Amino acid sequence: MLDTMFATETMAELSARQGRVADAVAIYRHLLNGAEADERSEKWKGRLAELEARPTGAAALPAPGATPRDRITPAQAGVAEATGQRASLVIREPVRSGQVIYAEGCDLIVMAPVHSGAQLLADGHIHVYGPLKGRAVAGAHGLRDAQLFCLSLEAELVGVDTGYLLSDDIPAALSGGPARVFLTAEGTCTVAALPVGRAGAPAAANQARRIFGDRRTAR
Repeated sequence: MLDTMFATETMAELSARQGRVADAVAIYRHLLNGAEADERSEKWKGRLAELEARPTGAAALPAPGATPRDRITPAQAGVAEATGQRASLVIREPVRSGQVIYAEGCDLIVMAPVHSGAQLLADGHIHVYGPLKGRAVAGAHGLRDAQLFCLSLEAELVGVDTGYLLSDDIPAALSGGPARVFLTAEGTCTVAALPVGRAGAPAAANQARRIFGDRRTAR
């Protein structure tokens, strides 16, 4: 039986992008089990059909509602900025509930609030210069050195690679403030205070969870 803690659309798409199609299929089946017939369930059914029809070894399919870098319009994203050898995807408008933004092969910079129910995925780092209330996963294609930075951590879920933290895992002292999310050398997802305009050592919170460590699937 698939743990309901793992059954989110964000986790399904993260699994699909890392090539764990069986995990993604299991999550979407779990989400659809007993779900009411609405626009969201129809979207899940369509995505499930895409994943089940995907040939072995084929490249990952884009998530429904996702906005890859080459589909962002100038009004939505502004001008992509060079960061080293990669171009960052820059989002200048609020990310609303139900929206999924995916920065494929690059960093993601959001210059506006990320509302509850919104989802951010990036193969590189994620920077949010505003309140982060939705879900955000950096290093989504297996970059363990990726990090997530935000000015106000109010997220439902944050993660790097396959490590993540739920809102309940974030200490009250760090909630609502500037924060950095990263993986330790041991692979533990950790959140630390991000000093902004003042000196001081960040206080790390060593609470973490791991997802799909044993590649579990529902049967």
